[in-house]
Order: sequence, then C-alpha cells, then structure tokens
Amino acid sequence: MPEEAPPQCISSTDLIKRVGNYMNDRDVEKVNQAYLLAYEAHDGVIRKSGEAYIFHPIAVAYTLADLHMDVDTICAALLHDVIEDTDFTKKDISDRFGDVVADLVDGVTKLSGGRFNTRDEAAAASFHKMMAAMTHDYRVVLIKLADRLHNVKTLGVRSPDSRRRIAKETLDIHVPLARRMGMNTLRKELQLNAFKHLHPWRAARLEKAMQTLVNDNASEHQEIIQSIKDALTDNHLEGEVFGWEKNLYKLYKRIKKGKSHKQINKFTESLELRVLVNNSIDCYAALGIVHQLFYPKVGSFKDFIATPKGYGFQALQTALVTPQRQLIFVQIQSHEMFQIAQYGITAANRYPELLKSSGKSQMYLNRWLQQVEEIQSITGTAAEFLEDMKADLFLSEIYVSTPRGEVKVLPKGATPVDFAYAIHTEVGDKCVSALIDGEPARLNAKLANGATVLILTDQEAAPTPNWLNFTVTAKARSSIRSWIKKRKSHEFIELGEKILEKALLSLNSSLDKIPEKNIDETLKALNQENRDALFTSIANGNQSAKLVAQRLIDDNELAALDQQDKKDQLLLIKGTEGLAVNLQTCCYPIPSDSIVAHTNKQTGLEVHRDNCPSLARTGHSLQKDIFTIAWVDDTNKGSHFLAALNLSVRNKVGVLSNITDLLEKMNINIEDINISGDKDMKDMYFLIQVKDGTHLRAVAESLSNQSHVLDVSRVLDDKNQ
Repeated sequence: MPEEAPPQCISSTDLIKRVGNYMNDRDVEKVNQAYLLAYEAHDGVIRKSGEAYIFHPIAVAYTLADLHMDVDTICAALLHDVIEDTDFTKKDISDRFGDVVADLVDGVTKLSGGRFNTRDEAAAASFHKMMAAMTHDYRVVLIKLADRLHNVKTLGVRSPDSRRRIAKETLDIHVPLARRMGMNTLRKELQLNAFKHLHPWRAARLEKAMQTLVNDNASEHQEIIQSIKDALTDNHLEGEVFGWEKNLYKLYKRIKKGKSHKQINKFTESLELRVLVNNSIDCYAALGIVHQLFYPKVGSFKDFIATPKGYGFQALQTALVTPQRQLIFVQIQSHEMFQIAQYGITAANRYPELLKSSGKSQMYLNRWLQQVEEIQSITGTAAEFLEDMKADLFLSEIYVSTPRGEVKVLPKGATPVDFAYAIHTEVGDKCVSALIDGEPARLNAKLANGATVLILTDQEAAPTPNWLNFTVTAKARSSIRSWIKKRKSHEFIELGEKILEKALLSLNSSLDKIPEKNIDETLKALNQENRDALFTSIANGNQSAKLVAQRLIDDNELAALDQQDKKDQLLLIKGTEGLAVNLQTCCYPIPSDSIVAHTNKQTGLEVHRDNCPSLARTGHSLQKDIFTIAWVDDTNKGSHFLAALNLSVRNKVGVLSNITDLLEKMNINIEDINISGDKDMKDMYFLIQVKDGTHLRAVAESLSNQSHVLDVSRVLDDKNQ
C-alpha cells in the first residue's frame, strides 16, 4: 500500500518531492536531469488522452518512486520511451546517465522494424528481449510493469477493440509476471484496471454488489474483527487485525467457472481478514487462537510458512465459520511476510528497518531468473519462449516431494515428466515411469498436491514429441523441444548423407571417392556452410540429391558413364530410424509393403505405401517428387509397426469382446478402436501393432474365421486384396 495517495495528475514537482524523501541531493539532481532530457525528447508530443506525453514517463517513475527504487531505475523510467520514440540513442543516454540506465532503457524498449509479419510475432520478440534483459537486471521488468500500469489506467481514450486487446494482454502476461515477481500490490492494480476495461459491465456489477455487502454487514464484520483482536490480547499476543478488499477479478473467475454462487451475500461470500503478528512462531499461536474462537472449515488450512510459494509468499491461511454462519477467510503473517507479499523484491527498499536482514525475496527471485535464463538458452523461437513462460507464470501451485523429502513447487496439472525436469534436465530426458505415493503411474498422470514421487530412469530412454501434449512447465517443455531439435538435426544430417550416397551409387561413385576439392567447390557453389548443412538441405528437399551427385563428379567421369551404368539405387530404411523418417498414418506402411517416399522440410522423409491416395491429393504423385525406397532385410527384428484393419460384422452381443480376446491371445496390442454402423451391421476400425505384412495377414485370417465377422480388409486395400 502506498505511503500516501499519489496526486491525480502527477507533475515533475511531485516526483522530485517523492524521491527527495529517500534519496540524497546528488541522486535527486540526477533524476531531475533525466526529467529534463525526457521533456526535451518528448516535447510537443501529445497522448491520445490529450495530455502532454511527458506525463506518462513521470507517472511511471512516480510508481517506482513509491516503491523507493534507486536513482538509476527512476532515471530509466523517465527515459524508458526515449530510444523507441525519439531520435536519442542508447549511447546518448549512456553518455549522460551511465551504462546501467542505458541498459535498463534498452531492455524495456520494444523491438521495431519490418521484421515481423504479425503483431503477435512482434510482441513475442519484444517479450523475449525484455526477459533476456531481466536475467541481467530484474529492474527492467519493474519498469515495464509500472509502464503497463499507467497505460492500462488510461485506456479509456482508446477504441473498444484496442482496450480489450491491451487489457487481455495485461491479464495474460503482466499480471502473472507481477505475481511471479512477488509484487502483489502492483499485480492487483494491474488486474483490477484491466478487468474493468475487458469486462466493464461485469466489473461494475460486482463492485456495486460487494460494496452493498460491505455496507450491509459493516457492524457485524467489525464485531468479528474486534473479537479476534480481544482474543489475541487475552492471550498476550501482539498483533493487528483488519479487513481486506476482495479481488473482484478472482471473484469473477470463480463465478464464471461455477465455483462460486452468482448471488453475493453474507452466506456465499467470505469476509477476508489479515492478522499480522511479530514472527512465525506467533503466526502459529494466532492460528490456534482463531481456531478456538470460531469453527474451522474442514480442509481449508494451508501452511505457506513451512512450504512457501514459488515466488516466496509466506502465510497461514484458514477458513472459519461464525455461529451466525458468516464465512471468514483469515490470512496470518508476520509484518515482514506481509510486506514481502505486497512488494516482493522492493519491500526491503520501502521498509529497510523491518527487512534489513531479509534476503528471502532476492533468493526466490534469483532462482527464477536462473530458470528463465536456462529456458532462454534452449528455446528456439520467441513465440515458443512466450508460450513456455506463460505456462510458468500462470501458477496455481501444488507441492510435490521426492522420497527424500525435497519439495518441488509445480503448477497445478503438472505430471511426473514436469517433476523429473524440475529435479534435473538429465532426469527428465531419461525418465521412463514413476511411482506416485508408492503406486506405479503413467508419465502423463496429473500430480496431486502433497504427493511423493519417485522417478524411474533408463540411460537408453529419450524424450518423445508426445510429451509436449501433457507437460505444463516451461522447464520441461523447453528441454523437450531442445532435445527434439538436436536429435532431429542429427537425424536429418544422417538421412541427407544416406540419400546423397544413394544418388552417387547410381553413378558408380560414393562420397569416399569424391576428391575434397570437388566437395569444397560444390559447397561454395550451393552456398552451403559445410557438409552437415548440405546433408540437411538434401534431407529437407531444398537440394536435389541427383543434381548434387552430378556436380560432385568430374564432368569427364560423368560423360564416360554408360547410360546402363546410371541406375537408380534403392534407398533402404528400417522405418524405426527416428524423427527424420516418418511412416505416414494415412496408409500405415509396414515391412513387405511396396513403399515410396518424398521429403518434407519439417518432418524429413515421409514414407507411404505406393498405392496411397494421399500422394495424388497432395501433388506428390509426380515421379520427380518420389524416392524409390525399400525395407532392409532385418527390419522386423524386434520392431512393431502400426497397421489399420476394417472389419464388417453382424451387430451381435459379444462380437467386440470375441475380437479383442482373440487379439489378446495373439499378443496383439490395440492402439485404437472406432465403431460405426446401424442396428444390424457394424463397421469396426482397429489400429494394431504388427511385425510385418506376413504377421498382419495371419491376424486378418484369424479374425475372418470369427463368427459374425463378415469381412476383414486393410485400410486402403480393395476387397479381397
């Protein structure tokens, strides 16, 4: 809470007076010089509200001055739009105010230029840049949050679409970012203002309803507060008790999800109270006192002192019910915990005497900054980074522990894979299964609050793209993506080399026979950095292997080759090579099928059965697009492949059970079943795992012999094929 209410329209005099309360004369003069430069830079510029632009940076700086931020932060706040919107450069700022101020301003400055196709793409890039700067100096984000706060407070002059877009972005990015920084006072201001612009009618209705509730029950609420104060005094416990304004946006979200009554009255909405005492021991003593005073609601108690939230929040929380059926939500904290919860890393600036020995907020912030830096180092694009960070910012925490008792704070909905990556990247990469509270669990299982999880690993294991469908933490998702990209890059190189060797073999040559001089000349002519780049380019279809092969061979040798020597060679595959060779689900090719393939820039070699209709539909039926490929002789050793069967059956009781029982006896794993048809006849689709074509034919024959099974055919096959 601010020490004093800011003026309605903040002037430079107000700002100088504010910083003068805690800065020395030299620093105050530096702030004044920053104001003069900002005034010069923005002179003549008018905001959409009609006021001079300079009032915006003054307001941003004043918000940070209220947090007692240092002189460099205040100067950077005043100058935060100078690089982006005026002719002044980063060097100009550095020369006059030092590198620290210049770096802070640059960190807040959005990326500009014609490099982005969409507004979302530009926003993601700017967010990525800001977070990168934040890992070096967290004050960048504080300036950005203060900037957004003033912007969202003055949204009324914008168009409805613009208001909704900015308000939604604020709720999606800036509110959870403020929360993750532990800046709850700033978070609540951002949240309420954004809510009022995103849903003005709903916000007004809720605000009016809550005000009516407070007014109608003021005397009863005051009696409750006084009774708690008296109980603390009677037990010789020093403390403060006061009401707390309910978060309207959270109330709106609860009502929208059906988790709160739409009618707002004393029986449906709790009275929120704060109890502040001197230390953590007194917190537990106060908890006992209020539990003796009113009836505790079963299952409502939470201890965030023993297990703080991921951003350092500490409190005891409990719900109570009075004899008059008034629900009370009580949060108990020490004075230090309360100030840290409101102001996060800046609490020590505002209350140096109270918090002079406290480094808790800095410790939690440093942990998070380290994690952000790690995620940045392995994330590919700005859009992916933004997506991953959103997952981490929207924390509804659960607490999960290792068998040794080490607690990990994870978002609600986290899985054993998220937990494994929270322990260590290598544990995540090698995890194969988990035990949750001693019971075997799948890797995509949702972890419950308080669970104990043991991760089982295998050195031969590796992440799969499917993990991205259920992991939620930024650490897990960015690590999985990084592994896939590295693996994919390696496999594309191997595939490209294999395709080029095939092309050279058709010319009675090989890479080993090609002079190094020819390779260097070819790389230069094709603008390829090295061999790996050339192989990758061939694998993703950007270079023709046949043309590259002909370029590599001397003209004389090429001319000497008889036409009969120039024979196409089969490209042999196992079908289990990994991410660069993909058996297509439109036709499910298996060993012994006649197969063809074409290259795809994203997925590598796409393998089809040669009669697959999708080839013609996508324009790959032309011979120039098709690779001649075949299965290696030992493909089916230990491997299984997906195959699809269509069954026509009579709609009789037990027919499905008979089919699945038969497949179980044949040790056939069923991946998917789909049933359609009418009351007399049913068409059943089975996706199963088989070794090869011979194995599939044996399965189909056994199914054909079942009673009520009229026909069995492979998907895409003609009848009786």
